[in-house]
Order: sequence, then C-alpha cells, then structure tokens
Amino acid sequence: MSDRNNRKKIGIITYWITRSNYGTILQNYALQTFLRSLGFETFLIRTDIPLGCSRKDYYKSLLQKNGFFSLIGYFKSRLLCKIAWKILSENKNDEKRKFPDSVDKYLNPTKIFRSLSELESDCPMADIYIAGSDQVWNTYGENYATISEQIKAYLLCFAPDSARKISCAASFGKNSLDLEFESLFKQELSEFDFISCREKSGVEICRKLGVENAVLQQDPTMLLSYDEYKKIASKKLAPKKPYILLYLLGNDTDFSIRRLKQFAKSKKLDVVYVPANEAQKINFYKKTYPTVEEWLGLYENASAVVTNSFHGTVFSLIFNKPFLSVHQKGKFETQNVRIDSLLEDFGLKNRIFSGDFKKLFSPVDIGAVNRRLEEVRECSPFVEWIKNVL
Repeated sequence: MSDRNNRKKIGIITYWITRSNYGTILQNYALQTFLRSLGFETFLIRTDIPLGCSRKDYYKSLLQKNGFFSLIGYFKSRLLCKIAWKILSENKNDEKRKFPDSVDKYLNPTKIFRSLSELESDCPMADIYIAGSDQVWNTYGENYATISEQIKAYLLCFAPDSARKISCAASFGKNSLDLEFESLFKQELSEFDFISCREKSGVEICRKLGVENAVLQQDPTMLLSYDEYKKIASKKLAPKKPYILLYLLGNDTDFSIRRLKQFAKSKKLDVVYVPANEAQKINFYKKTYPTVEEWLGLYENASAVVTNSFHGTVFSLIFNKPFLSVHQKGKFETQNVRIDSLLEDFGLKNRIFSGDFKKLFSPVDIGAVNRRLEEVRECSPFVEWIKNVL
C-alpha cells in the first residue's frame, strides 16, 4: 500500500464564501498547507446553508425580543441594503480578485452542501474533522431557529462517531454567547477531542459553559512563515514608489481616509487602498482589487500598513511591517475583541489607532514579534496536539 493511502485525512469546515475578504481564503490556505507539510491529506468542506427560519417567524421573534421600533428599523435597514446591493452588485471589480480560482487552486474543496441533513447523509469521510478558524461560532445576534442549522454544522454535528472532532482557533467573534445557544454549545463541545479558540474571550465562554479543556490558539495564518507566503506572493500590483497599504473592512470606523492621504503625502508616500467588502464602493477614493497572490505582494512591498481588519493586522506582524490597527464602531464594535486579544498576546496594544498617524512609524520590536510567531508555529497547543496524532 502506498504512503499516500496511509495518510490520515482531515476535513475542515470554515468560512469560504467571500467576494472580497482575503483573511477568509488565507486562514484556510495556511491551515491546509501546514497540515499537508506534516503528511496529512486535507480538504475543505463547503457548506452554504440558508437561514432556517421563515420571514414571518423571524419578524415575530424580533418584535418579541426587541420591540416594535426595532422591527421598523429592520425593515428600513433591509430596504436600504437591497438598494445598495443592486447598485454594488453591478460593479465587476471584485471579479479581479479571482477568489473562486483560489478556492479551487489551494483548498481542495468538496461539493457544496445546502443543508445539515445533506451533509449528514453524504458526509465526506475523514479521520479528523476541524472546525475553524474564523468566526464560525459567532451567532451574530440571530435567534436559535434562524441560525442553529449553520451553527450545528460548525459544531461538527455531522461527523461520524468514529472520527475525532477538534477546533483550530475557532472564534465566537464577541465576549459572550447568547443565552439560547448555551445548551447547544455545551452539549456539542463536550464531544470534542480538542478545543482551541482564537481569543481569550472564547476560552472564557467555553469555561462558563463547563468546558474546561479549551485553550488559546492564534489564527492559523500564523502557522506559516513569511518565507512560505513569499513563495506565492506576486509584485504585479506593487507600485515602485514607497506606499502605505490601506486595507479596510467597510464597517464604521473612527477614521478618515482623507487625513491618512494627507499624512502620507507629508511623508512622500502613496496610499494603496484595498477594500475588503462591497460597501466601500460607494466612496470615491481610488481602490485596488488584487488577487490573493497580489495582496500578499502588496504587503511584502509596503512601507507601512493601516487596517481595521483582524487578518490585516496578522499579516502586518508576519511581514514585519509598521502598522496601526483601527477599531470598528457601531454594531461591529464587539468584533474589536479579536484585534485586542491578538495585540495583547504580542505586547503591541500601543499599535491601536488613537487619532495620531505619527505613531505609524514608531518602532516595533521585530525580534520579539518573530519569536512569538515562531512559538505559534512550533509549540502552540494546536501544533502540539496535531503532531501527537502522528
């Protein structure tokens, strides 16, 4: 029997549907590349499970939970979103990123499963199933009936009893778990062989559920070194003139692109602006839409980085770039816990933007950053557990 046939198979379920978020693709790429380097066979389990609650039931739940005015606000928001989406979906710039090509090229995807029952009845076979990374355990304020089927998939409810179930840096995306989901998480997590969460808050949520064996694990993008990413990076879109890379999610931030451009001009730098979702198409600044390989090339050649993205911050660390991380505001403010936890671990909470761009080029202890990254790659809890399997 060949060595290939003796390899253990690992099925990974995580986010993969995106038109514009590089972290979604690269956390999956990094985890699979790392596992393959150890001799495992890996594949991405693709799901696209719709919300499981009728509109009528959802409206009733929203009314009971938050009152009449929240229901009016929901209808107003939904109408505006429909109008914006119709306008933005006609923009073809996201096609330049070629994300579907990256999924096919790097992630060894399964067919797309449209329901939990379909996944259970036709489960792709593996020795180990991994949930995560990314915010796979974030319920996003939805009620149980609406999102429970999606969450059950990310809790590996479909996996056969003979397989091992683990999580790799799974994130709740916030500091607390909605009460109606506590019973589900407590029951399903008790069946995991190994649990690692991306943030300290996630570990604490598990402990409050009585799941005492959860540990902190940094994002799998850190399991690969700068040299590994450099192998696939492309400099095709990197300007010859020095530049600041601006990588932004479209969520509200206490932040002015105009002020950043003024600061960059004073330093004789350009600004390369990469938007991370469609909402930013309604502002009028010039934007760049790189492929995954070109995005890495922009990081490699940047003089500095400004970002409000968790993975944008991670790659600033990996590529040893001066950076500032900008907090999000409004309904996405709870997601700041992701960046805060990351920077606390690296002793770099001073890199959170507080209104002064001059801090962008303040010194960073690159040696300490690289030592911590090496620890993640060599002896973090997930790495030790998976090596023991071998």
